Amino acid sequence: ALSQMSEPVEEILEQHRAIVRWNIILSGICWMLSMLSYIGGKWIYLKYVGLLSVAFGLPPIALKAYRTLRRLHFDVNCMMLFATVGAVALQEFTEAAAVTFLFSISEALESIATSRARNALSAIVQLRPDRASVINPITKQIVVLPASAVPIGTLVSVKTGDKVPCDGCVVEGQSTVDESNLTGESIPVKKGPGSMVSGGTTNNGATQLVVQTTATADQSAVAKLIRLVEEAQTNRSETEKLVDRFAAVYTPIVLLAALCMCTIPWAFGNEKGRAWVMTGLITIVIACPCALIISTPVTYVAALAAAAQRGIVIKGGAYLEAMGSVKEIAFDKTGTLTEGVFALLHFESVSSRSRKEVLEYLTLMESPASHPLSHAIIKGAANEQVKIPKDLSLQNHTLLPGEGIAADIDGKKVHVGNIRLFKRLGYYDELSKTNRDTVEEWAQSGGTVGLISIEGEGITGMFSVTDKVRDESKFVVAALKERGISIKMLTGDLTPAALCIGKQIGLSSEDVKSQLLPEDKVEFIANAVQVNKKQKRWWKSTRNVMMVGDGVNDAPALALADVSVAMGEGAALAMEASDVTLMDSNLEKLVYMTQLGRRVIRTIVENVTFSLVTKAIVMGFAFAGRASLWAAIVSDVGAMLLVTLNGMKLLPSSRKVRENDLLVSPVREENCEHVV
Repeated sequence: ALSQMSEPVEEILEQHRAIVRWNIILSGICWMLSMLSYIGGKWIYLKYVGLLSVAFGLPPIALKAYRTLRRLHFDVNCMMLFATVGAVALQEFTEAAAVTFLFSISEALESIATSRARNALSAIVQLRPDRASVINPITKQIVVLPASAVPIGTLVSVKTGDKVPCDGCVVEGQSTVDESNLTGESIPVKKGPGSMVSGGTTNNGATQLVVQTTATADQSAVAKLIRLVEEAQTNRSETEKLVDRFAAVYTPIVLLAALCMCTIPWAFGNEKGRAWVMTGLITIVIACPCALIISTPVTYVAALAAAAQRGIVIKGGAYLEAMGSVKEIAFDKTGTLTEGVFALLHFESVSSRSRKEVLEYLTLMESPASHPLSHAIIKGAANEQVKIPKDLSLQNHTLLPGEGIAADIDGKKVHVGNIRLFKRLGYYDELSKTNRDTVEEWAQSGGTVGLISIEGEGITGMFSVTDKVRDESKFVVAALKERGISIKMLTGDLTPAALCIGKQIGLSSEDVKSQLLPEDKVEFIANAVQVNKKQKRWWKSTRNVMMVGDGVNDAPALALADVSVAMGEGAALAMEASDVTLMDSNLEKLVYMTQLGRRVIRTIVENVTFSLVTKAIVMGFAFAGRASLWAAIVSDVGAMLLVTLNGMKLLPSSRKVRENDLLVSPVREENCEHVV
């Protein structure tokens, strides 16, 4: 890292600033002057000023058309070139000037209209920190290095106004951190020793923080966000592909018809030939599929940027549309509907071993595990001054999906897990009735019950941990139900504990699916998706299934759902397998997501319909002999700008983003104070 101490090159944020070039301005002035020729009389000679308009505006179009034709392709630049040349050949100089100027200005206006969305996405990419103030472990001096050169375990100084270079844990200092660029939440979050901070967030408090890095810059939360945003821009939806396929068929057909209009009628006389050539040129302009093609991607860009600004990363337009058709959502319980922050509530030794000895075995078994429940057990044992024993040998530590863990301790097989595991092993029935009643009582109270066994001794201990329901869970479930969405909760917990949690968030017993193995969750999602596919009809809207989870066990089910959502605080595998990531794990954003998805679908339908209807109307006027070339180009450019602006309405203003303009629940308002 020290070899990279040279000053890193500043990354420059690419701001999209659309400008109208001088030649387009001159072309527009000349076109407006040529329009005065319609007055007649001496003014008629001003039509030749239209040639100047063509001379100023046509060269860039002709150059693009030439490059396209060299590749044996045909695009909108070719269409406009042919339409302009045809109008000049007919000595319709004002019409030729109109085509040249209006098409040229349309590209600049389109760029201006969409620049805010592109700048929003560029700003997200720019969140990547470029420097880190590394504390030399020997001299304690600060050395400025590229953030990409900071290894795991390094101490870095984050002063007021500085970005956190990598994900890490605060070891010194008390301050507040602005996480709005990752989570969309504008309220600063208090950080102190033991708090986790994410790379790309900013220390906006008054005190320096010393952070020990837990990930490299490439593996930080902001790096993942940037990768997901970049990936989202390359993923194309089925609607977008369908529109492109339609344009690919529609455009050649219309161009062939225009070619026939410009050639065949000359056989019936010059007057008819001239009239039909003008109709053919108008048809070429109408054939331009700009408004149709741009109607879908501009909507996606605006919606993706709007979601990313609020801490929601969606992997492409296809999932935006799918979100708008979600009719059923399956939630994992732990870490999704609940906070995933467990506390050891009960522990009892049920063997000849002492409480401390059984706790030592339990903490040793849980120490390599990453589940939140494991951390709660270790923390609970620490509260009783029980530490992970150093004199015991742990080998062959194995995860048993949906059941627990197994390992060898000093040559004896030890199991830790749920009741299902010990029923399978045949140990559970060996418990006394009093102990079984205690287990049932713990489960009825909503706790997650676990047991530990040692080879040759049977079950030696039993424990219960509790997990707090998220403050917003009840509001989110109610809000989604109001929108006609069916809600299910999937969990591996015992039925009494699962029903207790379900009741707290407003779910009926039919909506709670308990005692599920990971493969059971996969089967549930697969069946739900299959049922909806069988019920799909062309005249009915799609009924998509969404899965929301956070753990490794959720990854297979997430991969099968029509739309999968991962909590940003959950496992990395779940985030990779999902289509959408909530960077701050705020479930309220699911309500916003479904609304956004429906708005995207509605906007695309509006844009495509408007584009096709506009072209049909102008075509009708053209065949009736009531349309002019400049009117055709005005309608085409106008349609393109209108669909662009209609799509851009999905992007919120900067003020709304700053105010975190989300649908806020009463629960959230009541609990704002403890966040500050």
